[in-house]
Amino acid sequence: MASVSRVSAPGVNVPGANQAERLKELGLLSPIDPEAYSRWRPAPRLESIHGKTGGFLGNRKANASLLLQGVMELLDKDFELRDGVTTDKYVYSRPAADDIIDDLATRCDFVVTAIAD
Repeated sequence: MASVSRVSAPGVNVPGANQAERLKELGLLSPIDPEAYSRWRPAPRLESIHGKTGGFLGNRKANASLLLQGVMELLDKDFELRDGVTTDKYVYSRPAADDIIDDLATRCDFVVTAIAD
């Protein structure tokens, strides 16, 4: 089914030495998790999601579940999904655990994630 590659994500900037030093001087922490940056990259794009199984990954915030439910219903209506798998990651501010990612990668053709509060 879906493939998940663990490398770097395009469009995500890890602070360089100068940026990291400047953040430290200001007493700030980078919002980028360097461990997650080094492990993940997007899977290849699908030609279509028609008849596919979608994964819907929330962040344990009430509105994320509502948003994902609405997206799942719209996608099912427009693309006649085979199935929709919903799950939440354990901590909203951290990447999803490996077991969650592995389960979604095994069961789903694509995954939609949402952050909502």
